[in-house]
Amino acid sequence: MKLQEFVDNFKELCFDNSDSLQEESFVSTFCDYLIDMDIIEGYELSYGGKAQQGFKINAYHSNEDENKLIVIIADFESFEFGSTISKTSIQKAYNRAVKYMNKSVDGLVKHLEDTAEDYPFAQLVYNKHKNFKEIEVFILTNKIYKSNEKIDHNTIEGKIISYQIWDLERLYQMVNETQGIENVEIRFEDYTDIPITMIKVNNSSEDYDCYIGYITGEVLATIYEQWGQRLIERNVRSFLQARGNVNKGIKNTLKNESEMFVAYNNGISTVAEEIVLDHLPDTPIYTLKSIKGWQIVNGGQTTASMYYTKKDEKITLEKANVQMKLTVINTPEKMNEMTSKISEYANTQNKISLSDLKANHHSLVALESFSRSIWVPSIDGVKSNSKWFFERANGQYLVDLSRKKTTTQKNQFKFENPKEQLLSKTDIAKAFMSWFQAPHKVSKGAESNFKDFMEYLDTNSIEINADFFKKLIATVILFKTCDKLVKKNGYPGYKANIVTYTIAALSKLEEGNVDLFEIWNSQKLSENLIKELGFIIEHTWNHINSPPIEGSNISSWCKKEECWTSYKQKLENFNLIRI
Repeated sequence: MKLQEFVDNFKELCFDNSDSLQEESFVSTFCDYLIDMDIIEGYELSYGGKAQQGFKINAYHSNEDENKLIVIIADFESFEFGSTISKTSIQKAYNRAVKYMNKSVDGLVKHLEDTAEDYPFAQLVYNKHKNFKEIEVFILTNKIYKSNEKIDHNTIEGKIISYQIWDLERLYQMVNETQGIENVEIRFEDYTDIPITMIKVNNSSEDYDCYIGYITGEVLATIYEQWGQRLIERNVRSFLQARGNVNKGIKNTLKNESEMFVAYNNGISTVAEEIVLDHLPDTPIYTLKSIKGWQIVNGGQTTASMYYTKKDEKITLEKANVQMKLTVINTPEKMNEMTSKISEYANTQNKISLSDLKANHHSLVALESFSRSIWVPSIDGVKSNSKWFFERANGQYLVDLSRKKTTTQKNQFKFENPKEQLLSKTDIAKAFMSWFQAPHKVSKGAESNFKDFMEYLDTNSIEINADFFKKLIATVILFKTCDKLVKKNGYPGYKANIVTYTIAALSKLEEGNVDLFEIWNSQKLSENLIKELGFIIEHTWNHINSPPIEGSNISSWCKKEECWTSYKQKLENFNLIRI
């Protein structure tokens, strides 16, 4: 998929029901992608300020465990492919967000109505600004930042406010990292005259063979230069810039002590479909000649850092040896499962999204299969014409859409897979865990909740069949309907918390009386169920805004099991009143 196709398709995802582009839908769509790619943990829409007066925000996320605040601001205009944004405009957007925070520190909340959408953010900054150790501004734009120049930092009470600039090209690059992977075939004699020697590890399984050896940094960097992101296992993102502590350490070692690299670095873990070897008779020693289907499942950061260090510093890496584990998977049908587990167990040093690591899990593979084959029930006497599209890997929808060659084919794809029925891994996890009465876990964030969701499926040996898929979609319909009701009621904040606690409360109150298959068959909620949700929403809002310690942060309160336990106790009396 080319950039223009991505921009055009992304534009389609941002249309609201009236087919008009709005800044809020742009921010929501963009942030949903950032969540799925584990760039941010979550977000609260919080439009506030006046751009013409130099202060504004669009959304935020607070992580009190890490004392980190993310502030999101959009530079948004009508989409036109090729439109660019200047450094000056990026700087202005950043300054507006910083100015809004400064006003909040000075007591902006005292001048806002408590029903204002930005009231929770202004209150949070006013009460907690001294606690934040890290504040970062995310600047989202639907243009292309061609110059890609750095902007100036500002400070709040001596704290530097860092920034992330996200244009559509950067988002496109991230989406493409998990798509369009080619089968990698390498003949090592094309890259080096030095034999790549491996020792075969004895094991009793016929499913795989395992080898341990080393490869020079020069060879690894050169191979990466040719194959790039296609070397990285298709469901695990790697962060290519040497900006984290680990990356900087790798870069410094390569520059100053390259001969010590094999001692300091844990090396790479790789998998392959097939290999060709020369065997030294009567020994476990082999020379690796060629490899097919090679993927680096742990060590992508090491590999990319080598490439960029070699390129930027113009140095050779012949003395930098890299330890390499090579697992050749002999049973093709177990490739996805084994690769997923190797990825998950090996990737413990660097932060990698669990939802990406689990993308090859058999449960998610099955859900993807059902989402491509099960049509929604017919409700008007004619055959069904749409499906719920589940993205097992980030960006599948846009990539599949881009593969349609004609406008007619693209329109047919969008007709059969409407964007309103597009689901990510974290979407289904939120709906499922809300209905199974774990709103405190959902409130902890998309990735944490996804982990709990996958553990639930594994621990309870849940069979992923067509009935499970249909009931899962029913919980999604419940979640989406509740989300719309909460938004319609105009609560100033904490929408995500209100929705998950309301769904959990409905599940608790009804105790199995809600027929999920009926929701699936009608693809909507009954009027009575909608009225009941509306009734519960008000009580949920009152509950989460009444923490046991007055003045407590609401988001933090919602993450505690105590919050759900105390609400369940209230629901016992609430149920009697309702009857």
